Amino acid sequence: MQQLARPFEKFLPGSHLILGEAGSGKTRLIWSILQEKDFVEDNSINIVLTDSEKRIWHNPPHNPVHTINPYDTDISWVTDPTKPGIYYCACDYAPRIITFMECLATWSVHEKNISNRVRIFLDLPSKFWNIPEFEEQLGRLDYITANRKEEDGPPIEIWAAIGSLTKISPEIRALFKHVNLIMLNPLPNGWSDKVLHLLDIKCDNLPELFAGIHSDVKEGYYYIPITEEYLAFNPKPIAKP
Repeated sequence: MQQLARPFEKFLPGSHLILGEAGSGKTRLIWSILQEKDFVEDNSINIVLTDSEKRIWHNPPHNPVHTINPYDTDISWVTDPTKPGIYYCACDYAPRIITFMECLATWSVHEKNISNRVRIFLDLPSKFWNIPEFEEQLGRLDYITANRKEEDGPPIEIWAAIGSLTKISPEIRALFKHVNLIMLNPLPNGWSDKVLHLLDIKCDNLPELFAGIHSDVKEGYYYIPITEEYLAFNPKPIAKP
C-alpha cells in the first residue's frame, strides 16, 4: 500500500546515501546540512572528502570550516580526529583520498573511547568508487561503523553522495544495506526500479514507500530513515550560499 509522505523534520542518526542527478545539489545539500545549528551543538567531527574545490566552502555563514591542504604533512585530522568542527579536503588525486580513508579506518579500529560523533562525507565522482583500494577502505569503514556498540561511544557515520548507481561497482553497492536514503529532486524516469534492483537495502516496505514519491516534483528532497521506515518530504529548494 502506498504511504503518504510526512513533513521532513530532521535527519536521524546513522549512515546516509544521498542520491541525485548531476547538478541536483548534492554538494550544496552537504554544505547546508553542516551549516545548520544542530551540527554545531552536538560537538561533532565532520570530515568532507571531495575531488574538487568549491567556493561555497570558503565563506560559511554560520559554522566555520577548516580547509585542509591535502598535501600538508600534518594529517592528524584523519589519524586522530578529536577536535569538533568541519574539516573540508578537496583533492582529485585518488591515492591521497584513499590514504585519508585508510587512516580513518585504522583510527576507528584502534580508538575505543570516541567521545564525539564522527561523520565522514564522501562527495566524489564515480571514478573513485570503482578503484579497488577505495572499495577496500570503504569496506573497512563500513564494517567498523556497522559493528560499533553503544558502549563504544558516539557513532561513526558515512554520508555518501552518488550521482549514478549504475556507474559504481556491485561491491560498493553491496555496502549500502543499512543506510538512510536521501533522494534529491527532480528524480529521473525509472529511478525507483534502479534503486530496488541495484541496492539490497534492508527495508521490507521500501516499494510501498517509493510509491508515495511524486517524480514530477522539481525541488527539495525525499528522506527514508531505514530504522524507522517512513517517507518524509522537504519541499524547500536546497539552500544556496
